[in-house]
Amino acid sequence: MKQENVSDNEALLQEIVRNTEMGKNALAQLMPYAQDREFRARMLKQQKEYRRLNQKAHTALAACGAESRGQGVMAKTMAKAGIKGRTMMDHSTGALAQMLTEGSNQGVMDVVKACNAYPQASTGAKEMADELLRFQEASAEMYKAYL
Repeated sequence: MKQENVSDNEALLQEIVRNTEMGKNALAQLMPYAQDREFRARMLKQQKEYRRLNQKAHTALAACGAESRGQGVMAKTMAKAGIKGRTMMDHSTGALAQMLTEGSNQGVMDVVKACNAYPQASTGAKEMADELLRFQEASAEMYKAYL
């Protein structure tokens, strides 16, 4: 995970950008399958929060003089293919909730790994990572009601 010639601060912010992009892109791909109105409203709210956190991380990177790299092409392609394959078999609310719970839990693990890998990141970057972590934990918990 450690990137050469990149400060811990920038590296942690890049992980936040990547993580939030993955979340908002997955939600966008799953949204057309959501039939339950309440469930869809929760997805939209979650997507809005991912966008807000993503923009916040982009702004922080720009303030550091860095350009955000976001989610790589291969990662996007693999995520899209995985979602497409799973929704072909079952796109019920329960199946969508399971995918979103798993995705949120993976996001939590990725944020924790990044925080551990970049201990010298600024307080602001660490607070942003913690905000993302709490959001993803709450999201995973919320979707459990639909399993």
